[in-house]
Amino acid sequence: MAVTLHVLVESLSRYLFGKETNATTQVTPIDFFRACTKLCICDSVEEVIDLASDLLKTLLLPKGLKPITVFHHTRLNRYIDASDTVSYPSTLINIPAQNGSWVKVVLRTSDNLVRSKFYEAGQEVVLLPIYPEKRTRHELVFVAEVNEDIESPELLDLLYQQVTLCYSRLYKHIRIREDKEGLLTTLFKLCADLGELGAAEMQGKVSSYLTHELNCEACCLLISEEEVQNFTCQVVGNQILESEYFTPLRGGFFGNIARSRQPRIMTQFTTSEVTVLRELFKIDVKSFLCVPIVSQSTKQVVCLLCAANKTDDNRFSVSDVSDVQSCLRYTWTLLSSAIALQKETKAKNECQSMLQIARNLFTHLDDVTILLGEIIQEARTLTNAERCSVFLVNKERNELVAKVFDGIVTVDESLDPRQYDFEVMLVSSRCESFSGMNEVRIPLERGIAGHVATTGQTLNITDAYAHPLFYRGIDEATGFKTRNILCFPIKDDRGNVVGVSQLCNKIKGHCFTQYDVELAERFAVFSGISISHSLLYKQVIEVQCRNQLANELMTYHMKIRQGEVEECLNALPTSATHFDVNFDKFIYSPRMLPDEDKCVASIQMFIDLGFVSRFHINTRTLTKFVLMVKEGYRNPPYHNWDHAFSVAHHAYSLVKNLDLQNVFGELEALALLTGSLCHDIDHRGTNNAFQISSKSTLAALYSSQGSVLEQHHFAQALGILNSGSCNIFENMSKTDYVKVLDLMKDIILATDLGHHLQILPGLNKMAQEKVNPKDCSSEQKMMILDLCMTACDLSDQTKDWKNTKNTAHLIYAEFFHQGDMEKSMGTLPAIINDRERACVPELQINFMEHIAGPVYKVLAEFFPMYSEVYERYNLNVERWKLVLRKFKGLRIPSTDSLDFLTEEFDRDLFPPELS
Repeated sequence: MAVTLHVLVESLSRYLFGKETNATTQVTPIDFFRACTKLCICDSVEEVIDLASDLLKTLLLPKGLKPITVFHHTRLNRYIDASDTVSYPSTLINIPAQNGSWVKVVLRTSDNLVRSKFYEAGQEVVLLPIYPEKRTRHELVFVAEVNEDIESPELLDLLYQQVTLCYSRLYKHIRIREDKEGLLTTLFKLCADLGELGAAEMQGKVSSYLTHELNCEACCLLISEEEVQNFTCQVVGNQILESEYFTPLRGGFFGNIARSRQPRIMTQFTTSEVTVLRELFKIDVKSFLCVPIVSQSTKQVVCLLCAANKTDDNRFSVSDVSDVQSCLRYTWTLLSSAIALQKETKAKNECQSMLQIARNLFTHLDDVTILLGEIIQEARTLTNAERCSVFLVNKERNELVAKVFDGIVTVDESLDPRQYDFEVMLVSSRCESFSGMNEVRIPLERGIAGHVATTGQTLNITDAYAHPLFYRGIDEATGFKTRNILCFPIKDDRGNVVGVSQLCNKIKGHCFTQYDVELAERFAVFSGISISHSLLYKQVIEVQCRNQLANELMTYHMKIRQGEVEECLNALPTSATHFDVNFDKFIYSPRMLPDEDKCVASIQMFIDLGFVSRFHINTRTLTKFVLMVKEGYRNPPYHNWDHAFSVAHHAYSLVKNLDLQNVFGELEALALLTGSLCHDIDHRGTNNAFQISSKSTLAALYSSQGSVLEQHHFAQALGILNSGSCNIFENMSKTDYVKVLDLMKDIILATDLGHHLQILPGLNKMAQEKVNPKDCSSEQKMMILDLCMTACDLSDQTKDWKNTKNTAHLIYAEFFHQGDMEKSMGTLPAIINDRERACVPELQINFMEHIAGPVYKVLAEFFPMYSEVYERYNLNVERWKLVLRKFKGLRIPSTDSLDFLTEEFDRDLFPPELS
């Protein structure tokens, strides 16, 4: 064996050096062979460098003149010296890219080696650039200074080749191992840094790390949230978003990537993909990488790592995918724990919110309107909804009623009389309230809310316009765009649906999620209990108020003098013309009839129109009813029994002269006459606004329904009908009985001018289209019947001048009395109620032209025979205008009195045609 080895060494020596070995040679064949053997078994770059450096020193620097300098190329396009302490730019080594050779050069002043102060200009050096795996970039460069010719260039060639082969052979494994070690060190440090951070800060840290490692512009994590069916992103790059980014977990651009579970590298995009990526990154994306991360335990995609814009417009690579997977393999455990903690904290906060909501809701049980407002606010906050409405179920009318309809216009502004200052004053004085105009009523079975109310099931609609139950009319009217809807029932403790809440447009997300549904249903429990208790509380208060009202009525009213019924029955004439030859004509002024005859005349009107015989009304019952109605009226200056009789007489004249029994029906005609007689029972001489502002008993009973006084008048009429021997409808069938009461209620509520102003545009349109009242729809007939009631209520303006003038005196006396009470309460009254600021002629003209005038004009168009009434109305308007002109011409101070309107004043003022 020794002989064989000796022969091998000698042969190698002769091949390498061309001569026999001797003791004076610095590198013997045995030494070289051993060095090559060691190079072959090197397992680190450092060992290769050390062995090669030693051999080069021996070959090139036998006298030890200067050490070898080694430069090691790093990933940052820079070289570091062998000590790993100083870094230099890659241009430090000015060597042409070449393979398979070493080079001997003389350094110049311009060379970077000279500038780096390693060597001096003029020095002769040998450079050995190592190119592993046939690369054109130098991985290692050995630099040695020589002062004489190289004795063994063949050996140097062989050494160069051997080092290159060994380094190339080891390069891949060594670099991978070094990269892994460096990566692990970096990742361990990253994990240590994540330890005390919250979920959002952790995501920012990981995103920043990957942005640096991938050498890209921005990174972000889309976290999968199964419970809400969304990917959510809190951080892009190192910036925490003001509002979280949401995208569907299934479907869509990111959902499809998650479903494929395959990384995606993209440089070309569709228009929709450009929009999606710009929305996420807020930059134009030229290159894109998305890596789904799959949980080892659940085998589900738990997040997506998204990276945008590789630097220098390069394309992301497979190695980038590996880097991402390595990073999240170590950091995901910490991230998922932080996210779980965040969710637990969120759940805890929601529990506390629910308790606070319960406290808030149960502090407003005394006012259901405020309670509904609180429910709306809390529901919007909980679910991040743009708008919310709450409907209450009205089973009696089979309707859904929204008193608080958040953000949606429910009233046509063109119908609101408050746009005119003078009308505000007059409408207020006429006891009209507009609170009822702030609610929305829809049939119980209609639309999305109706479906939820009838089925008791929650509806979560992701695309409102694609749903068959969605009604676009409100969106078109308001300009609001409804994207998605969450509608859920509100139930009481017995499981009955008492209301429906409808949420519109999820703010942070493309739609309401299952989590929102669960949250809303939990919230609905508190809402249902609070609404039920509020309604129960309201019923208790109403009972107390009704008892108080009953005591008042028993104390002050509702007492028929003994023998009064018999006196009326005995005084009944054979015909209505007994009272006046023009009694059944529009020209007749009922206020001229003596007070003692008004009850008898009222009874006679029922008889004359045939209602007594047609509906089998007992005359004694009718007499008691009329007398009780009379006793039900108080004695304010205007809204008293005289006013009621005047209104009822105009209704009688309408039915008599316009044949309304054949136009509308006999029940409708009866309801009109009866409702006219009862329409202001127990009026207190103040309007609806005063009732509400003074927090009266009536306001406590009826303010939630709107039309406070009108609701009370109808309730009093029902009370009289239900009292002993006063029910004039007792002999009707059940169907007719229910219908006539509904008609009466509608007719009495129609005296609220707010209602009239709502239907007036429709009436004008019908008149322009020349609709025949006898042949129109039932809804149109009801509108015309309501118009008739308004005409009756304002009929004093169509009588002779003396009647009209005296009535105005009574009206403003009542108005000013209310104003005096408001002043005593510390409230500034409206001009129409303020005797110190009012100009009565001017106010009267405004009222007649803008409120009363359209009533008589439209009614005359429906019924040409009614034109005479409209003409008398116009004459009275002209008279008032002459009064105002004279009033201002004489410079009479503004006054609350009409005492200056004497008969002598009238004679001097009016021409013969107006006298």
